[in-house]
Amino acid sequence: MEEITSSDIDHLSDIDSTHSQNIIKFIVLCHLKACEKFLHQPFDFGRKHVWRNSLLHFSRWLVGVYHRDEQNIFEANSNITFDNIAVIHYFNASGNQKLNQTHYSNNKFGWIPIETLMWRESTRRELSKIGYVNLNGSLLLQKDTTIFHNNGSDHLESFIYPNTEFGFNQRKFLMGTLPWAPFVELDEERNQYSGLTIEVIKELSHILNFTYELKAPPDGKWGADKGNKSWNGLLGEIQRRDIDLVAAPLAINSYREQVMDFTHPYYYEHSGIVIKRPPHEHWRKLLNPLTVTVYLYIGISLPVITLFLFLFEKYNPFYRNIAGRKIVRGLHHFSDSFWYMYGALLCQGGEHIAVSSAGRTLLSCWWIFCIVIVATYSGNFVAFLTFPKEKLPFKDIEGLVEQSTYKWGTAGETIYETIFKNSELPERKKLWNGMIGFNQTDPSVFSSDPAEQIRKVEGGNYAYVADKTYIELAISHKCDLSLSPSDIQPILYAFPLPETSPFVKTFSDAIISIVDNGLIQMWKMKTWPKPGPCQQLIGTEAKTIFLIDFQIAFYIVIAGVVLGCLSLLYEHIKLKCGKCMEKRQRKKKENNTNGFRKSTELTDVFYSNSLYDDDDDSPMKLAIRRQVGSSVSKTRKHNINEISVIGVCDDISEK
Repeated sequence: MEEITSSDIDHLSDIDSTHSQNIIKFIVLCHLKACEKFLHQPFDFGRKHVWRNSLLHFSRWLVGVYHRDEQNIFEANSNITFDNIAVIHYFNASGNQKLNQTHYSNNKFGWIPIETLMWRESTRRELSKIGYVNLNGSLLLQKDTTIFHNNGSDHLESFIYPNTEFGFNQRKFLMGTLPWAPFVELDEERNQYSGLTIEVIKELSHILNFTYELKAPPDGKWGADKGNKSWNGLLGEIQRRDIDLVAAPLAINSYREQVMDFTHPYYYEHSGIVIKRPPHEHWRKLLNPLTVTVYLYIGISLPVITLFLFLFEKYNPFYRNIAGRKIVRGLHHFSDSFWYMYGALLCQGGEHIAVSSAGRTLLSCWWIFCIVIVATYSGNFVAFLTFPKEKLPFKDIEGLVEQSTYKWGTAGETIYETIFKNSELPERKKLWNGMIGFNQTDPSVFSSDPAEQIRKVEGGNYAYVADKTYIELAISHKCDLSLSPSDIQPILYAFPLPETSPFVKTFSDAIISIVDNGLIQMWKMKTWPKPGPCQQLIGTEAKTIFLIDFQIAFYIVIAGVVLGCLSLLYEHIKLKCGKCMEKRQRKKKENNTNGFRKSTELTDVFYSNSLYDDDDDSPMKLAIRRQVGSSVSKTRKHNINEISVIGVCDDISEK
């Protein structure tokens, strides 16, 4: 048998480098003792040889053993660490090949048992019979008495190698970690780790069926590049492959990915700046609810709308028939209009009210404006009393590096050192250079202990750049701390594995399942510390009302002015139309009076005519008298009726 060396295995791994899980299948035919010796360690698969070590899980071994005895010493040998080994026994005892001879009497050849080496709860390996193989290529599985021929089956491999269904088969992983609340916390009395990250590791161990051992790095550091891509701390151990995985909240970063691989992230974090809360300016609390612009526009609106109300009430024809109105106090005086409008802002109003349509329209819109202003101011003022507005000396990195009062620092040899040290952004370069300068006189600016950093912040004039989760937990118990509103850098927490590790996809798929099932949120409720008395101050701040928030109220006032102007215009048009109608009626009355006078004169002339001469009694004149007399009598009666109607109308109009 040709010996398989480590270099041969490495050559096989290069055949398909695009897949992280290369399944290599070995077929070995040998005598029992030779196979046992070979399977003990056919090549070097120590921890430092990541891909070869993964073959303990990913390789498939089909071993044909020639021996005369059924007793197999595979079970007694615990040095064979490969997960998936199937054994076919070729022996000469023909009496043992009586399997179902009645059912398979037509087969020319006998059936040979096939067994697989199974992991048990103990370290002892046991052979379990899974079926029989025939020399013609048929396979009889004992599980469901199904016969597989050369055409194969998708589930055939899982029947022959059942250990593939059990993850890593209780393989033990060595993991590095460091405390970082609330993700990893160490109980020194019991020497036990807890926290969100530890809960994820526990769930992964159940899903993937492995065990683990946690250890801290000898130097107690997280890890940073010390030059030539040589890292220290936890990341140095994973780079040197002294450990299999890092069970700690480590962030994904492009510089780190040059020397290691990361799984899918299991937690999404943000970062910020924490400083000591500046003292409050209590005298400004009454002014804080609204911006200066809003106060300015309200101040301008008051005299302008007062002027419109004054004009609407003073020059409105609605009041033309009220005698002595000029000497009576009312909204037609500017001072009375002003105090009424000012009182409306205080929800009080005044003693005088508008009667005209123009004045009432304007006042109704002004009252709506005042109600909106007062209600918004009152509600926001209560919010400012409950959650005072903070005026921070800076809100982001740009503001931090431009001021000279505060010093700043971050946890040394962490993701922040890697980010700021290698960043090309001007403000981050200046931030990093400032830390280097402060470190010369105060090395604690790079302290990896977050508790020490928080103590420096409480001392004043110091800013600490860190994860928001830890900062918020610190602020919840220390009310004199404040968090900057800007987000410096999004952080993705994941598990680092050695570079080119074939297990990245295996762990990533399991982590995706954990995240999708909502287990992270459940563990946060379980492991996150209870919020302190200052929890309500975190991320809660009263918002100053800007002009754009009040724009609808000003639109209502403008609409009131426009409607008031239209109403005033209507009053003037109505007055002019009334005067025109009155003038037309007067002219018509005069015309009727002139016509009556002419008719009377004609009648008198007629009666003075010779037709009514009493001395002339000729038959012709008598007939004419009778005819004309009847007509004149009717005309006189009609004229008398008209005169009486006109007289009544004149009396009514005078009244």
